[in-house]
Amino acid sequence: MGSPLGSEEAGAVLGPDQYVCTLPAEVCKLAETHLMEEDRARTSAIVQMRDFISSHTSITKCRMDGNFLLRFLRMKKFRVEEAQEQLEKYLRMRQEHPQWFTKLNILDPTLDELISTGYFFALPERDESGRRVFFSVGGKMDPARFTASDQMRSMLVGFESLIEDEENQVRGFTYIFDEKELGLSIITLWTPSDVSKAFQCCEKTIPMRHKEIHIVNLPSTLMAVFEFAKTLLSDKIKNRFQMHSDNSKLRQAVPARLLPKEYGGTIPLADMIQMYKKELLSVRSRVLMLDQMHIGKKPKNKRIDKALTTIQRNFKKLDID
Repeated sequence: MGSPLGSEEAGAVLGPDQYVCTLPAEVCKLAETHLMEEDRARTSAIVQMRDFISSHTSITKCRMDGNFLLRFLRMKKFRVEEAQEQLEKYLRMRQEHPQWFTKLNILDPTLDELISTGYFFALPERDESGRRVFFSVGGKMDPARFTASDQMRSMLVGFESLIEDEENQVRGFTYIFDEKELGLSIITLWTPSDVSKAFQCCEKTIPMRHKEIHIVNLPSTLMAVFEFAKTLLSDKIKNRFQMHSDNSKLRQAVPARLLPKEYGGTIPLADMIQMYKKELLSVRSRVLMLDQMHIGKKPKNKRIDKALTTIQRNFKKLDID
């Protein structure tokens, strides 16, 4: 299969553009107040990000458009050096874990099937803070049919797709996880190392802002697992968790109008999922274009290696003498 993008679109996605902010005034004010984003600072920061990419000896291909670079700047509140480090970390994570990051194609049958179950998708309306809300029905993840990589990919295709919207970059995201039918068998899919890497990926690598996390219907049998998972997160994220014993308690914290009909709202969950898949399809080409980015492995310090080799040889000579 050929590239889903023509050469003209590829250039628009990957190359530098003349960025023009199209955010509503309310969102611009929010960005200025909370993210230190101002017109002059934004223009200068984008230039510095592009210079960083161009001069980096390991980055051979990277998106240079303003939308892409701003997600790192906004995550780091326009501390440019930290945003540059975040970009490099993100590129290396993608390179080291292609099983999670590449071919995030909503038309992929496995990905489409898992999303269609309701395992992970975004609700159509924004919450009271103007944020998009990711919703997960954990029990829909069948460990006999899907892998840990399938889980990660179902989330990452949503993350990468929705941060194409700059308003989401500024406002951040809310999450609702319904764990009612979640079984212990799902744990067997993950090694402790992969769990740690996945948490690092979601919290510290993907350039997005996690603002509010709701856990509902968590079985008592999984409470210890949940407490362990929290130890892998920063205190900032831990403090954003809200626990709800049932759906009625959830509706006290989240307006019912946002929720699927099965949870007290008006739109059936299946209809919401179809709306979400159409949204992913609309940015599919831009998400797939991310696969063309590349960063080489960290170069070894040849001078240090040479010095160590020399020292080792000298010691061998001493032993012989």
